[in-house]
This record gives sequence, C-alpha cells and structure tokens, in this order.
Amino acid sequence: MKKLGSSGFSLIELMIVIAIMGIIAALAVPSYQDMIARNRLKQAAEGLKSDLQWMRAESIKQSCNLRASFTEGANWSYQIYIPPAAAGSTCALQHASHGCPAAATANCNIKTVSSAQYAGTKMDDPDFFSAPETVVEFDFRRGEARRSNNSLSHGSVEMISSNYEVKVVVAPVGRVRICNEAGSTGYPNC
Repeated sequence: MKKLGSSGFSLIELMIVIAIMGIIAALAVPSYQDMIARNRLKQAAEGLKSDLQWMRAESIKQSCNLRASFTEGANWSYQIYIPPAAAGSTCALQHASHGCPAAATANCNIKTVSSAQYAGTKMDDPDFFSAPETVVEFDFRRGEARRSNNSLSHGSVEMISSNYEVKVVVAPVGRVRICNEAGSTGYPNC
C-alpha cells in the first residue's frame, strides 16, 4: 500500500540547498570581480595600443608629426595632438582641418581618453626616452617614434589594476605591443 501524505521539501532539505547555494556564490563572486578587473585593464591597454597605432598611421597619412602626452595616476589620461605648427607647413594645414588656427602656437587636440572609462585601472610610469618623458611623437616620414631632436626614441606606459599589470611598449621603429608585467593576462611576458 502506498502512503498518502504531502509531497515536497522539508525545512531541513531547503536549508541545505540554500547553504550550498551560499557557498557557491561566496566562491564565485571574488572570481567574477577579478575577471572584471582583468578585462577592464586589458580593455584600457588595448585601447591605448590601438590609439597609438592609429596615431602613427595618421602621422604618415597627414604628413605631420603627431604627439601623445600622458598623465599618470588613478585619474590618468592621455591626449593625442598636433604640436604647434609653422605657417605654411603641412602641419599648419592639419591644424586648420581640425578647427585650430593654421599658425597655431598651441597644441591642436585630436583625441583625449581618461580613466573614467576604465574604472579600477591606473596608469603608471609613462617613460619615453624623449623630452619630456611623458610624450611620444611619431615621425610622418617613416612612422618611427622620435625625440624632439629627431633621433629615434622608444618607451612604455604601465597599466595597472588590483592584481594585474601590463605594459604598452613603443619600439623605435614605431611598433606598438602589449606585454605582461604581473598576473596572468594572456599577453607575452616583458
């Protein structure tokens, strides 16, 4: 004979299921937060790499040297700009095409990127072998990274999150790459 009664979960069974779900959630949340921090760092580094590659190509295309200037720290930013131009030069024409005075005595800003788009990331140690060290310039003739005295330059910018650190490196020939400094980000080690 079959016993008649109520079917369903007992209070003990329900408490065990809730406890197991709590343990799983407690293990998953830190891993999820770590994944988000790593992805934001990779997004910031890939964005910088892409902007530097675009800047190099635009230097060649516009026949005008372009520069990028970096501000480090938690509230980091970088600006891509056309430096002050001499009247009648190709750069003066590019100043005018970007809405800046043709014989500008100040930089003509093309693009600005800030840390607000990449919460939890920090820029550290922009170190280019130029004067000043926080500026990289691409020469329009060959796309090489140059100093103000026209000799070849190179350098890097570190991007940091809570457990990870990558470096965006600019070679003297103008090649831009990302390498891994700390933590496993999927990039080759520096």
